[in-house]
Amino acid sequence: MAAQNNIYLFNKAGIDKQHPNTQIPKKGTRKRPLSPEQKQENKIISGIRITVEHAIAGIKRLGCMTQILRNRRPFIDDTFLLLSAGLWNFHLRTA
Repeated sequence: MAAQNNIYLFNKAGIDKQHPNTQIPKKGTRKRPLSPEQKQENKIISGIRITVEHAIAGIKRLGCMTQILRNRRPFIDDTFLLLSAGLWNFHLRTA
């Protein structure tokens, strides 16, 4: 699963119909368990997904990204996002 210039989205809500590059983990059943190759692919997909989920949660720890923004200044929402992402990256480098 080489991601060159493609964006991969991971979602269970049918987003693969809207985005052709979506990778969704395979599901096994009792009658048809997953093959070792499918299990390995699921591990790769879940590893990428959990990294993205942790990054989003880290950005949301700064309260300004989870609250409703009622400010009318232009580009203030972009400023808050850059501030939140910068603080999260600083935390990752110093931890």
